[in-house]
Amino acid sequence: MSVTMMSQMLVFPSDAGGVYRLVEQARPAPKAGQVLVKVYASSVNRGETQGVLKHKKPDAKPLVVGIEFAGTIEALGDGVVGWHVGDEVMARAGGGFAQYALASVGSLIKKPARLSWSEAGCVPNVFITAHDALMSGALHKGECVMVTAGSSGVGVTAIQMAQYLGAKTVIATTRSAKKVAALKALGADHVINTSEADWPELVKTLTQGAGVNLIIDQVGSTMLEGNLEVLALQGRLITVGRNAGSTASLNLDELARKNARIIGRTFRTRTLEETQACSAHFVKDVWAGLDSGAVKPILSTTFSWTDLQAAQDYLMGNEQMGKIAIDIQHR
Repeated sequence: MSVTMMSQMLVFPSDAGGVYRLVEQARPAPKAGQVLVKVYASSVNRGETQGVLKHKKPDAKPLVVGIEFAGTIEALGDGVVGWHVGDEVMARAGGGFAQYALASVGSLIKKPARLSWSEAGCVPNVFITAHDALMSGALHKGECVMVTAGSSGVGVTAIQMAQYLGAKTVIATTRSAKKVAALKALGADHVINTSEADWPELVKTLTQGAGVNLIIDQVGSTMLEGNLEVLALQGRLITVGRNAGSTASLNLDELARKNARIIGRTFRTRTLEETQACSAHFVKDVWAGLDSGAVKPILSTTFSWTDLQAAQDYLMGNEQMGKIAIDIQHR
């Protein structure tokens, strides 16, 4: 019996960090409850990239990379109903830097026809992450939301999604003056440059002293003190990323005085069922907005999957506005 092969990008360890290498692998067959997807696009994500940079132990196994993808269903596993060969789908699932990838049916999302393949490949991870953060923070209509690192993939998504879900005011933060206009054009009501030492005072002025009801934070360490300072009474701070570091000082008296909450969110320790539930909630609340264009993926640039090192370097250079798409194969 002949084996059908495919190309897949893996990350091999080196002293300088993980090295991308294209290898030939047997094309996987879907098990019960799974589908095989012919992948057309994916994207790079900072959390995964940080893991690639740390992949240095000589005896470490190669990493399977690409945590999201878009493509067409190639084959169905036993028991799969409601999906058909040829359906255009997106998924938050592993192995997206390959010609074919497996996904459980609970991870599948119908691809909106208006999206290009590159756009669709940039949707699952940041859209589900942003939605999960906003829901974890119990966003209420009419509230003020602040999104830190506003030009990141999660940032540009959370800005749009907060407005779509009923926020009255959305404040975005950036350290780059040249990104201010783009964030306002995207829909942020106000943009704060956090490289300015008095940025918390600016936020308090914008909110007439009331503060921010909900913060979606991806910076961590260096912003925690300021974030707590600008939180409103009963405010919620959702820590999604810690790009500036994972430790920080915290004024517990101020946290208590405000009856505030700090909530950490990650998918790394959630079960497949929990992750799929987040996907389903996103579809219920936001898919129609994605389909209509009310919320949309924002692409900074696109790289071929054979040039992942350059895509990684671009991402870590912090020059992007939105997502970095990876084209796997052309249709």
